[in-house]
Amino acid sequence: MNSERRWDQRDLTELLTLEPASEHSWKSYVCDTNANGRVYGGQLLGQTLWAAAQTAPGRSPGMLQMTFLQGARPQEAIEYSVEPLQDGRRLSTRHVYGVQGTGLVLSANASFQVEQSDPGDPHRFHRQMPAPESLPTLAELAERYPQYSEAVQLRFSARPVLDIRPIHPEDYFERPAEQRELAYWVRLNQPLSAEGYLHHAALAYLSDSWLNASLAPQQGMIELWQHYYVSNLNHTLWFHSLEINVNEWLLFVNDAVRSRSGRGLTMTHIYQRDGRLVASMAQDLLISPRDA
Repeated sequence: MNSERRWDQRDLTELLTLEPASEHSWKSYVCDTNANGRVYGGQLLGQTLWAAAQTAPGRSPGMLQMTFLQGARPQEAIEYSVEPLQDGRRLSTRHVYGVQGTGLVLSANASFQVEQSDPGDPHRFHRQMPAPESLPTLAELAERYPQYSEAVQLRFSARPVLDIRPIHPEDYFERPAEQRELAYWVRLNQPLSAEGYLHHAALAYLSDSWLNASLAPQQGMIELWQHYYVSNLNHTLWFHSLEINVNEWLLFVNDAVRSRSGRGLTMTHIYQRDGRLVASMAQDLLISPRDA
């Protein structure tokens, strides 16, 4: 049965919060479709964390690790089943299965912990970066590079919920990336409420929104968008702060390594505007020609 309900790309709360199906399972009937016609990976990450958090009240998210098993179809509802693995004095661990019909689309582990009275001194980013307000928007980049405007609209601008400002856009449009490290600013365009750990789930959503240009072949990122298939195989997030605010600008600093077998590994640190580290992530990607 076709249960697809298109999301208007505006209110992220509508996408992330799920409908109860049973004591430890929730369903999503709303979809955010990616450029390949499947459910966007950020939706699966954010909804998985939100579902797991419902079973660990009073404990904050510490880690989310997801393995994508197959592309999720936007025409069908996704059911998230949460299995409690541990409830100790300090930590709770959950396993989450994402199911469509009789097929698994994802398998994930999430951990939650009791807040400590002395969280310690957080790591900070000390280098100077251009302010996000000084950088072009994706719409402005599409106008600046009209020959690539279709690719920009398809891959990036199609998510008006996000404001993404790459710090060196020339590495995407004018030449292959000259270095492995890439940095970009991200924030939500529509304010998100502060209910529970919704901002942690929102950070999981937007953590899959950009790709490191150094993973592209020698022809550059446009060649990658047009002629290569990029699949996120494994995605892990570590949360370093209880106070994550996706309504404010977040700085993603990403380092990537591309292997000969078509696999790419990216490691990213995510900072608040004042330089405080709030999260880290790792992605294992498969990059292969579309006609292979």
